[in-house]
Amino acid sequence: MAPAKTLYLGASVTYYLNTLHLLPLLISLFTKMKKQYGAIILAGGLSSRMGQDKASLEIEGQTLLERLLLILYPLVAETVVIRAPGQSMPHLSQELQDWVRVGWDSVTAQGPLQGIVDALPLLSSEIDKVFLLTCDLPYLTGEWLETLRDIMTDEYDLVCTEEDNITNPLLALYRRPVLEPAAKLLAEGKRRPFLLWEGWRMARLSAPEETPWICQDVNTPDDYKKAQRFFHERE
Repeated sequence: MAPAKTLYLGASVTYYLNTLHLLPLLISLFTKMKKQYGAIILAGGLSSRMGQDKASLEIEGQTLLERLLLILYPLVAETVVIRAPGQSMPHLSQELQDWVRVGWDSVTAQGPLQGIVDALPLLSSEIDKVFLLTCDLPYLTGEWLETLRDIMTDEYDLVCTEEDNITNPLLALYRRPVLEPAAKLLAEGKRRPFLLWEGWRMARLSAPEETPWICQDVNTPDDYKKAQRFFHERE
């Protein structure tokens, strides 16, 4: 059973657990587990195909960055957003501003590994599992991230999303040591995130057949319009 879901139990079940003094224990276990999880959101790309900052694009009145932060908020203790130098942060609620940590690429044009290098020191040492995500994931849900989390048993060091037989290293859950060689790879002139996987145990997870779009990002204006239509038609 996914501990996060214990907070959404029906009233009768909650009453039953309270009478057995189990609900406080379950909440305590969930809180302790949450403290182990953090997230890195890479939001400093050039967005050259989109033609504008993807983190600031809006769907249903919220920026893509804000939507993602709200999904992560119940699941992780800390989140770091990495921006490129000179980029401002999109509007966030005061609560999210107080919670999120913001960093900037210390070296430009080095790709995702540079974002990882600059984000890791901003996460507390207690964080030992890290969601690594891009900011342009309008369809992503908390349930999907919970699924990644639940698959991350002692058997695996990382869980990546797979779509059309392509494994996405930037929609994944990592044990922190898997990410730590990023600086060494950059020093060797290696910039591809999948090089982090070498020597580690990985699980791959495909999107459910009934919701194949859940892991899709938006890279072009057409992708953005498609996402807007999708959510508009669901209203």
